[in-house]
Amino acid sequence: MGNLVLFSELRRRLVEHLDLMSRIAAEGDGASALSMARQEVPRLVAALRVLVDEHQPDENGCCKKCRRGPIWRRVSSPCRMLLNVHLAAEAATATTQERACWRPKRHRA
Repeated sequence: MGNLVLFSELRRRLVEHLDLMSRIAAEGDGASALSMARQEVPRLVAALRVLVDEHQPDENGCCKKCRRGPIWRRVSSPCRMLLNVHLAAEAATATTQERACWRPKRHRA
């Protein structure tokens, strides 16, 4: 139970910090956003590099971090974590207008 409480608290603090950074970047003045970026971007890059380094493929192409159990259940590289991070980064770069105007292409009958 102690580990669950610690994990929950660490996660809560991280989410709050990320929310604050997002608000400053979106709504803060230029000086605040620049100051925050200079402090936080290197920390975020370092954190992402740790994740990328942990999720390297082994000699069989399976993610070393994600592989668990029998060979038929192992995750091929790139693993789900790497795909999710990449997709989230791409989605974050889309502007509000791009997200609002995007529609799936319709096929002609």
